Amino acid sequence: TVCRLPMAYQGSNSVLHVPSMSMFLALHLLQQNSLVQAAFTDDFEEAAAAINQEEDSPQASGHNETSLLLLQTAKAKKSFPVLHSLVNGSCAFMGTCHDYKKGEPCQCNSECHQYKNCCSDFETVCDSSSTAGQITSQTRSNSHKLNLPSGGYLYTFYAYRAQSDSNYPLFNANAASLGGVLWYLQNEILPYCYTQLEGGTFGYRRFNKTRIRRYTIKMRATTPLLERGMNFGSRVAFDSGKNTGGRGYETYGYVVGCNKLGDGPFPICPSPQGKNEGFCPIEYGDEALWYSFPGQCPSHDWKSKSSQCKKLEPGGYCTGIPTGAGNCTCTYEDAGDVSIDDLSGISGRFASHTEFCRQGCIEYDKFGTRTKKDHGSCGVFFWDNQMDYEKNQWRIRSLDEAFKKKYPNLPSDRQLPPPKCDFDYQKFYDGLLPDGPLDGTT
Repeated sequence: TVCRLPMAYQGSNSVLHVPSMSMFLALHLLQQNSLVQAAFTDDFEEAAAAINQEEDSPQASGHNETSLLLLQTAKAKKSFPVLHSLVNGSCAFMGTCHDYKKGEPCQCNSECHQYKNCCSDFETVCDSSSTAGQITSQTRSNSHKLNLPSGGYLYTFYAYRAQSDSNYPLFNANAASLGGVLWYLQNEILPYCYTQLEGGTFGYRRFNKTRIRRYTIKMRATTPLLERGMNFGSRVAFDSGKNTGGRGYETYGYVVGCNKLGDGPFPICPSPQGKNEGFCPIEYGDEALWYSFPGQCPSHDWKSKSSQCKKLEPGGYCTGIPTGAGNCTCTYEDAGDVSIDDLSGISGRFASHTEFCRQGCIEYDKFGTRTKKDHGSCGVFFWDNQMDYEKNQWRIRSLDEAFKKKYPNLPSDRQLPPPKCDFDYQKFYDGLLPDGPLDGTT
């Protein structure tokens, strides 16, 4: 490991090479010289540059993962000049909800709305309740911790999305485990032969879903989240790239969120909605999960993401190995896709999905409006019996095998199983919001 020591510890050579230094010792030494200065000064970048220069040297084998994490933290400065809620440009960092701060890119006082220059975390940190203006020591402490690698465990797993033929980034979007994506298709996509619930184009699934796309995820939690005993944060709903509810980025960084299907608020079982919509109980097991991946400017939809917002709200995506810093929690790579027509058994029997629909067929009828309830028709029975646990496990295995057959050189889902969704509602929101999370969060 290479790190810059405080001046009191420096000799003639101010860059100390300690190949056996642990992650925790490296972070401790950095903390002695101010977390922010250690992570975001030219001195630190010089130390990181030393790592980079020696990668081809005989001693390179002695540089462990910590060296790479420190190097990536320095690179983050170039990628995100202003880190939302982590450095200048946030109420949490400036520590005020009253004073005007000359020279700052945004403000956190009562007049910022009038001048349209409020920091993006103003509503969260400077709530209009009786506690307004009270920046907690925990918020200030976390904003510093989010500048550095966390040292958390690096998870590698698959995430899946039901998608059209169009390609778009995973971030500022939701995805799922195998069980989670299959449940989503059964309940929200397959019972329809129109692209929209009312009107739309006939002969296509809802939202024109044609395939299940798979991504390889690498994820590392931030220090504030780990200190609460979690690797996952709150799963929020993204609509057109916008976080439609849920908070916590200022406190925990841009962490990946998760929820187990059935634990709510959607889907939740038992519930009146679950009874009315026919999806309770959910029998896909403990690994039926949904995820949220916050990217740049999650507070706005795709059409409204300004360059300034992207700087202030950098999101959690980064290149290389996720460090667990507040703006580097996750990376992803494309890992192939499987046709829903192939999975359902439509391919080879019908000329197209449109022809399948034209003949009055349906992949899965949840309510029994066009065929037998909880069944498909025209010889397509892959999705039958949603409440049958064993049948659902067979569906999970079938989809995993379809990916393995198409991409034999990539690991199966069994070889890269999803981590446990350890999100804890009480631990996460304790002290974060006076009246709990907003709608759209779990």
